[in-house]
Amino acid sequence: MLPADTSPTVFSSEENESLSARSAEYSRGLNGAGEVNRFHHAKGRDLNWTQSGLRDFFLYADPGIREATGNRLDVHLVRANEAPEHGTGWHRHRLGFHAIYMVSGFARFMYEGKQTLVETGDFVNMPPGISHYLYDYSPDMCFLEIAMAGTEDGMIPEEDVEPFCDTPAPAPWTNGAKRPE
Repeated sequence: MLPADTSPTVFSSEENESLSARSAEYSRGLNGAGEVNRFHHAKGRDLNWTQSGLRDFFLYADPGIREATGNRLDVHLVRANEAPEHGTGWHRHRLGFHAIYMVSGFARFMYEGKQTLVETGDFVNMPPGISHYLYDYSPDMCFLEIAMAGTEDGMIPEEDVEPFCDTPAPAPWTNGAKRPE
């Protein structure tokens, strides 16, 4: 049974300053070590889904991790919004770390020319600079993306690359062009 208060846990400014100082000392020399690393708890039910991401055919939810880590780590959710037509195109990212966890549905990727089906519950670690292409996904696709910042503003920089191979066409959704609610 859940306790009566199901609000996000919040630390005061003073508590966060103490945690940041302690975490900077504890993680000295590690990637992402630094002065800003405060406790942050976001409730899934409070996330705002927007099209403010790299692709207009996806929706994105930012749980606030980038801000809590001083732009060192970007964690966000990505879900299908429109049926796939052309996919993401071949690209790579200049990052220290990049991984996804498939929360629901599936996505079909090409990694350096290898077809990869990523299904609910799957994790994928993408080494820095790996060329990839997300070309197909289900209407219920939702994944958690985790990236160690590639820029000072914490954004995920992207570079287009030459195709490794032809990419299969996506399968059309049977109920139209919008994600079912």
